[in-house]
Amino acid sequence: MSHFTRTMQQALDTVRTMRPEHQDLIAVEILERVQMLTQPATKLTAEERAELEAELAAARRGELASDDEVAAMFAKYGL
Repeated sequence: MSHFTRTMQQALDTVRTMRPEHQDLIAVEILERVQMLTQPATKLTAEERAELEAELAAARRGELASDDEVAAMFAKYGL
């Protein structure tokens, strides 16, 4: 018999009371999260790491895209 933490057991007990379609949505979320947690970390190249660090630094300085810039990007790529 499997043993779960108290929190996990509470979550499962709650999910059991839900409609089947909602149970399926929760199950998909759980499976996606498990996959994320069990996959090896992504290895960045030195160039990718430098680009990411530069973008994070820009965000910390408040250098973010405006709503218009974001809308234009979405429009450009049909999103």
